[in-house]
Amino acid sequence: MTTPARPLQPPAVALLVMAAASGLVWAGRFAPPPSAEASSSASAPAALGLWAGTSIPVDSRARAVLETDDVSLMEYRLGQEPPVWLAQVAGFGKRAAFHPPELCYVGGHYEVLEREARTVLVNGRPHRLMRLVIGQGQERFEAWYWFTANGRVTHNYYQQQLWLTADAIRQLPGSGTLVRISTPLDSPKSASRRLLAFITLWDAADRS
Repeated sequence: MTTPARPLQPPAVALLVMAAASGLVWAGRFAPPPSAEASSSASAPAALGLWAGTSIPVDSRARAVLETDDVSLMEYRLGQEPPVWLAQVAGFGKRAAFHPPELCYVGGHYEVLEREARTVLVNGRPHRLMRLVIGQGQERFEAWYWFTANGRVTHNYYQQQLWLTADAIRQLPGSGTLVRISTPLDSPKSASRRLLAFITLWDAADRS
């Protein structure tokens, strides 16, 4: 019997916003060439397959911390399944630094209980990402995150920084994202299954 999903609770909202706020601090700001146009790359679909999404507002304080308006916070639900939360922060410029989410989790009094790099098969292709288990009190969440830099994908923050720095040296307009999905850790198998199903749909939508 499936336990009915609870409404989004304040600790979960804080967890989601901090995942975004782990994000965007400009290491150096340079104007892109006139031919380069910044586009919003953090937009998230209203639905993924049968998953229905609800946008979570990002307040002005969070935007000030992130130093960007290019942020998406979403809650996705599928029937009585526990929700999947998406946090995506994008940056456009010659050089940007995206902080790993666990840094802000710890600052927000969440405990990082597990941390590991993991490779999952997504639509027949290996996808390398970081897996976290986060706890506060009796609450447990599983989170997967990864970074992008001008279309390249990595689970490694330092690799993303090397790519962005190399692009800046070559005077190429750069863009990057931090993408994080999370869900309540009802059981390790169920949480991983739910996140894998979600990322499979996310990847298909991103490539369409």
